[in-house]
Amino acid sequence: MFIAIDCGTTNMRCRLYDNDQLIYSTKRQTGVRNTAFDGTTKALRCSFRECISEILSSNGLTERDIEVIISSGTLASDVGIYPIPHVVAPAGIEESSIGARLTVMEDITSVPIFFIPGVKILPDASVSDEIQKIAIWDSMSGEECEIYGIMKLMGLSGEIVASLPGSYNKTLEIDSNGRIVSMRTGMCGEFIAAMSEHTLLRHSLPCPVIRKIIPQKLVQGFEFAKINGVSPAMIKARLVRFIGGWDADDAANFFVGAILLDDIRMSVPLCESGRPLVLGGSEPLRTVFGILLKACGVKNIIEVPSNVATIASNIGARMVYERFIQNNKYQ
Repeated sequence: MFIAIDCGTTNMRCRLYDNDQLIYSTKRQTGVRNTAFDGTTKALRCSFRECISEILSSNGLTERDIEVIISSGTLASDVGIYPIPHVVAPAGIEESSIGARLTVMEDITSVPIFFIPGVKILPDASVSDEIQKIAIWDSMSGEECEIYGIMKLMGLSGEIVASLPGSYNKTLEIDSNGRIVSMRTGMCGEFIAAMSEHTLLRHSLPCPVIRKIIPQKLVQGFEFAKINGVSPAMIKARLVRFIGGWDADDAANFFVGAILLDDIRMSVPLCESGRPLVLGGSEPLRTVFGILLKACGVKNIIEVPSNVATIASNIGARMVYERFIQNNKYQ
């Protein structure tokens, strides 16, 4: 048996597996933004210990029953509990396994923990313009394992584009060898949460923001922002209720459609070559992104089923671990 832990910006998910069979799952609303807010990794370590303890006690297990804990995501980032360098793209399972580390952290558990690095994009030596460099610089922590798992579970191969919305949206280009060659990042989920929870808009929008999806209002907000800008569009989410008499869900869909303008627009050009776009990530953003991408004329969309999206990062992380063991077997 092994435990997979996937920590992101806002949530930590731990799952127990027997081979590829999911046995038990638990979650904490803790992520690396806690480190950013508190200036310490104490919350991450505490939640990690709690998750491991819950999994063991709830399943009648001891630490001796667990072969390894496989960690993907932000715990190996500079704001995590075990920072290791990102690998440089082009990067696939092989590169991720070479950069990974296996260690023991006794203050958390005596079970070995396998930390998988993120992936970063760097400009080549020919790029000298600072703006061009800024456009190319990018990184991810965890989405690489998510796409490895999606490709395996869905039998995908060849050149593809992938969009993985969540707290952040990662739009990736994957080459014919299954390696990540480029990425673009948007703060879609964080942006929605920040603007809906910490501004005057909180009074006008429901919680959670998207309680039901209304495609017409999503597209309407998107189109309004395209013409008038995101900032003016956001305040309209209050005014359509205060003056226009809209209900909360109509206003929320208009707001989300508007706020996602840039995240959607950064994905669309990558699909113009005819490559399929694999749409993963979390709900309801996965469905919302699909509606807005189709409204922009993107046709060849492969939507990842929820049962695949749920475990993809864990399966991808296990693939990296297996490659690591294989590479180090005779050393």
